[in-house]
Amino acid sequence: MLLALLFAQLQPLPPNLIALDSNEGRKLFAESTANRDFFALVQTFEQQRSGPLCAAASSVAILNAMPLKAPEIPQLAPFRAFTQENVFEKAALDAIARGGATMEQLASYLRSVGADARVVHASATSLDAFRAEAAKNMASADDYILIDFLRAELGQDFGAHWSPLAAYHAGSDRFLVLDVNRMRYPPYWAKAEDLFRSMNTNDPDAGASRGWLVVTPHPGAPGRVEIPTVTHKLFRLVAAAAFGIFALGAVAGGLFARWRIRRATPKAQ
Repeated sequence: MLLALLFAQLQPLPPNLIALDSNEGRKLFAESTANRDFFALVQTFEQQRSGPLCAAASSVAILNAMPLKAPEIPQLAPFRAFTQENVFEKAALDAIARGGATMEQLASYLRSVGADARVVHASATSLDAFRAEAAKNMASADDYILIDFLRAELGQDFGAHWSPLAAYHAGSDRFLVLDVNRMRYPPYWAKAEDLFRSMNTNDPDAGASRGWLVVTPHPGAPGRVEIPTVTHKLFRLVAAAAFGIFALGAVAGGLFARWRIRRATPKAQ
């Protein structure tokens, strides 16, 4: 337990990474022109609930940012959202909780909830190809990149990890990583070369290299369900109540009229 608490504390970033909230990190963001994904993900980005759930937390962030129909949350009905408890089927979530997810597994899970997910193994491509695709992706809407990488290659502590990319700064050739283990590392800028090297590592569970997923909404998937505004819902409640009162009054009025008619009609002798 003590060891778990130790690693739950925010870790200092190695010198090759630049924290987003540092002076230099804020400057890079201000100068970045490929940052559209950041403004979508900053609203949906959340902390992973446990060690192996980085794949689930990363998926929640991008799925909630896309125009897809999300599950209803019973405790907050009628509101809907993907959460780390409902994002995938229970069997998939249990598998992730036991040991994370390979790229092929996570791509399959994402497809099951209405997304298209293209797998790119770093060993099958190049740094230049990664940079070109990811930089273009950061500047466009409704498409996102999740990276599967080895932390040690970035100078961080142990373990493989999933997180979304959110922006690109061309001048420094750095990508902004929104680390979903926010208790461990803050969002940071990493060199494209370092990121590619961290993805071009062997995943023993997959028997292949790590890499990235390009995730977009599937064209035929159900779209986001619009929740009526409070004003609209209040109007419907008032209208329903008024109709109920009117109906009750009509029934009562009819019964009263019948009673009066019966009283006014002479009884047969």
